[in-house]
Amino acid sequence: MAKARSASLVETLTSPLPHEGDVFHKMAVEPFWDRIQRLLKAERDSCGREMLAGGVEHVLNNRHSAIRWEAPVLRVANGRPPRRTSLTGQGLTLVPSLFAPHPFLLDDSAGWHGLPILVYNIAPDTEPAAALWQSQEGESALPALLGRTRADVLEALRETRSTGQVADRVHISSPSASKHLTILRRAGFVSTERRQNLAVHSLTPLGEAILG
Repeated sequence: MAKARSASLVETLTSPLPHEGDVFHKMAVEPFWDRIQRLLKAERDSCGREMLAGGVEHVLNNRHSAIRWEAPVLRVANGRPPRRTSLTGQGLTLVPSLFAPHPFLLDDSAGWHGLPILVYNIAPDTEPAAALWQSQEGESALPALLGRTRADVLEALRETRSTGQVADRVHISSPSASKHLTILRRAGFVSTERRQNLAVHSLTPLGEAILG
């Protein structure tokens, strides 16, 4: 029986959002888009100043600890097999992201045709990060976006917990906790691993940023 071909990273990034992705965008991006744009613009302006002060080497080697530029080779180490590409004067597009879990590189070896693209995650300082996800009244918008129970489940994962521990913490049943955790995991807020016979959950970098 023939296996279905796995979508490449490029196909995944350029294809229409699945239903879960569309829901996530409406919940986590649209209400805060103006603030997100301001933060990304500040990062762009910072890159410009660093370029003037120290050149390409200074810009690339100060974006993320996983990114290393040694002309003409760019290396990206993100927990997966290290990627490297030789730019040889062809240029590079920098894409800062609040939602990427780690830096990654799109080039011809990844099926991308065009200037190589370096996506890297940015982490605002604690105070700006908290303000980014606050409603205009200064109260957290998470309960309104996620629902009070699901927001409480996310809050409970400031410490790594099993499904049962989350249920006890939030005072809900284990099946209910499991359902909420599944939705939060699909949205990219939570990661889950097996430890013996337990499912153990923790916040992803995105989940931490959302909570502030």
